Amino acid sequence: MKSVYLISNVQKGGKTYLEYLLPALNALRNEYNCIVLQTSITGLSQSEAEQVLNYPVEEVEFDFIANLNSQTIISNDAAVGRLLDESNFAIFIAHGNVGMPLKDEYYCSEWTAYWDAIISSSRSLFDLMKMGLQRYRHDRNSLRLVCDTQSQRSDLRKTSAISTLPVKISQAFSSPPESVRTSDEYVVGLLPTQMGLCPEGASLFENMEVVVNAVKSQIPQAQIIFRPYMTDFKSAFVKEMCEQLSRYSWISIDTTKGSSKDFYNQCDTIITDASSGGVSFMLNTCRLPIYYVPATSENHPVVNAWLAQMGNVLPIAKSGEELKELLLGFGLLTPEQSYSIYKNFFDSEYGDLHHPDEVFLDLVQKEHDSRFCYFAMNAAGDVSQRTINDSASVLQ
Repeated sequence: MKSVYLISNVQKGGKTYLEYLLPALNALRNEYNCIVLQTSITGLSQSEAEQVLNYPVEEVEFDFIANLNSQTIISNDAAVGRLLDESNFAIFIAHGNVGMPLKDEYYCSEWTAYWDAIISSSRSLFDLMKMGLQRYRHDRNSLRLVCDTQSQRSDLRKTSAISTLPVKISQAFSSPPESVRTSDEYVVGLLPTQMGLCPEGASLFENMEVVVNAVKSQIPQAQIIFRPYMTDFKSAFVKEMCEQLSRYSWISIDTTKGSSKDFYNQCDTIITDASSGGVSFMLNTCRLPIYYVPATSENHPVVNAWLAQMGNVLPIAKSGEELKELLLGFGLLTPEQSYSIYKNFFDSEYGDLHHPDEVFLDLVQKEHDSRFCYFAMNAAGDVSQRTINDSASVLQ
């Protein structure tokens, strides 16, 4: 029986990022000899990881991963790609269920370019990835960028983008779910993305006063839960901000390091700057997030493209006043109206996509010939294949 290696390596990723491997494991475990590996940086013990996956997990060093040869490898961490030998067919499970308004014009291609296949549910993410990866490979080929000389593996290769339904969402809502909250309860989650990813002046950290004041002015009874990205807790800046916010009785800091789903279930809405967790919150709860994306002095092509993609399908505020208007408007929406916004987004991003069980099996069997290929890009940055029908991209 052929072996497939599944590798968890996201620093302090905990249960939230380990769960990205679960759909692949469930799809493949009866057809292949699945070997699950994790490194010591994930923030989970071996037994904790085994409990999440209900499957044996082996903890290994990076040298073990680097010595794997001629294998099929699936990972939740893009950084693993640089470790792998050229002989492996490597599949990266992209994080989140939507593209992100990042300042990086290459859209993280310094990490994703080393993979043979990238699997994601999001049409918007693939459009941003295609734009960033093309720019990255053009600049690499013209020597504007220098490669990572320590990598065993080339970043100039064929990369296939593989589409699937959201890998961490069991099923879509078919109607508005019943609310179990009382009318005087309202919890707002603040979910900044990882420090350094947003354009200067656009992160939630830099706009905390504006955001908190907007919430309290429109929803005086609101309780706020602040959940920084897991690796940002070690930042002196974030530590100081947490100390300042925790002085208010109506603000709590989420330091549980638990699954993001537990956080989502506590919140009536989530405000984020760029995190795909805003959409994941909506997919898990059928409640609406707000993306706070203020204008900055610099032009950012990825941010501009994201705003063009999402402007008609997600609640986006570009100023404190717009944020107040959205918060007030949320209180006036009926469950049916909220569901309509959810359904419109779901259909535009994931309509006609297939279940992860089917997609992972087909990809492992057929590799670049997978019938779920959204596009394939060669080493020069040319798109050589696009077989999944979808609505027109704003980037084309």
